[in-house]
Amino acid sequence: MIQWFEERTFATEAESKTMAAPSVIEPFGAPRSLPRMLFDFAILTACITPKNPELPLLDFGAGTGWITELLGRMGKRVVAFDIHSNLEICLRNRIDADRRLISQHIGFEQGDGHQMPFADRSFSNLLCYDTLHHMHSYPKVFGEFFRVLAPGGRAIFVEPGARHSQSPDTIAFLEQQKAHDPTWIERDVVLEEIDEIARQAGLTGLTIVPIPHPDNLVTFDIETWSQFRGVTPSPEKTMARERFCDHLAHLNYNDRVVFYTER
Repeated sequence: MIQWFEERTFATEAESKTMAAPSVIEPFGAPRSLPRMLFDFAILTACITPKNPELPLLDFGAGTGWITELLGRMGKRVVAFDIHSNLEICLRNRIDADRRLISQHIGFEQGDGHQMPFADRSFSNLLCYDTLHHMHSYPKVFGEFFRVLAPGGRAIFVEPGARHSQSPDTIAFLEQQKAHDPTWIERDVVLEEIDEIARQAGLTGLTIVPIPHPDNLVTFDIETWSQFRGVTPSPEKTMARERFCDHLAHLNYNDRVVFYTER
């Protein structure tokens, strides 16, 4: 059962000391790339479908709740969901730290993504940021996505790509995580595999959103840009566009994938 926060009261002095905790500051001051995180959030929200406006959004794998907070600032009703037991305190601290949030619009629930404690057709959209690749069974979680989304609802993902598990950074991170959580996994997100799993679960095939990314920007000087966008055919324009398309194709398959599927 979803638990919704009640109307806020002013934080006590003791409670205020928690507002500078890392779980409240994220994404600002986070060790990950802030431009990337804010850009990803913008893409997530741009993909939200307006269907079923009477239903809340689900922040799947909410972590410290920063996406839930930003959605709340936008006036959305949102439920944060995560397996970790500190989710409630993270959200309470965020609500206390920002008077712009309407606390009654923010709900939370703890549980396992393979078997979520929600009624069927509970959500208009499901937002999954850097969480899918930690799931042990893709078929089980996609079955749950289908179940908890209302008809016309959309599951939106920003994830690492097809070579995530083999990158040196991931391997080093995984070794650190397994020291205190032996169940932690880092999986690849291969679009063709996820497309098949989504269809088998009853969802639509994937819609891919190819984007240039803040950590891998392509830039042009003014002369090259003029050639790139020019209407007159030229070998320079063709070559520049091919290079840019190759960059997008590689980035949006191997390194970072944005996609959604619908019920």
